[in-house]
Amino acid sequence: MSVESFQTVDVAQADLRRLHDHVARGNGRVILHAGDDHCVLISKTELDCLERALELLGDSEEVKDLARSLGQLAATAGAGAGPALA
Repeated sequence: MSVESFQTVDVAQADLRRLHDHVARGNGRVILHAGDDHCVLISKTELDCLERALELLGDSEEVKDLARSLGQLAATAGAGAGPALA
């Protein structure tokens, strides 16, 4: 995925529904920032592909640990999404 497909948005200016639609349609990733803190929105499909790639490449304990961490992060994000904000 090329850098051109990344969109950087200040979290204070973010329209979450528009960003969700953008990412869910597979139109790239979105980098959200608040000052020096950053996070990246990616689609569930892309996350699944990244996790699968880690499984395929995961012969080392370091990669296995990283895959477990990503899996836990994904499970936490999916289960702990919480109520929608108005």
